[in-house]
Amino acid sequence: MSNRPLPTGEAAFELELAHLFVTLPMRLDRPRRTELGARPLTAVLGGVSIDKHGWLYAWVAYVPNVASAPALSVWPTAQSATPFDAVLPAASDLELLARVDTADRAVARLSHHLSAIVQARINPDVDYLHRAVMAYRADLRARRDRESAFEQ
Repeated sequence: MSNRPLPTGEAAFELELAHLFVTLPMRLDRPRRTELGARPLTAVLGGVSIDKHGWLYAWVAYVPNVASAPALSVWPTAQSATPFDAVLPAASDLELLARVDTADRAVARLSHHLSAIVQARINPDVDYLHRAVMAYRADLRARRDRESAFEQ
C-alpha cells in the first residue's frame, strides 16, 4: 500500500485513471447525506482503476439514484487515463478507498467496503484483472522506454 494520503474532493475527481473493473449501480441501505439542502445520494457503484504510475485504486462513487449512474458502456471508453469528472454525474460523491499494488488487495478493499454499505458481494474476475494490470503496466514501461530513447 502507498503511504501517501489519498486525494479527496475535487482532487479525487480530477484524478486520471484507466478503469479496469466497475460494478453495476446498487441501491444504498441508508442514503448518504450531502450538503445541507441537497438531496441525499441513494445509489453507489465501485471500481478498481489504475493510474499512470501503475498504482491500483479501489473507489466508490455515490450517485443520486440508480438511473443517474453512468451506463456500463461508458466505462470501456475510459480505458485510457480519464478523469472521474468526465464519467460521473456532477451531483456524485467520490471516495477513494485505497491505493495498492495488487489487484487482489484492491478487490478486497472494495468488496469489504461495499459489503458494509449495500449488503452485497462482488465477484470480479481476478484473473482478468491480473492480466489487465500486467498489460497496462507493460504499456506504461514501453511508453517510458520510447520517451527515454527519444530524449537520448
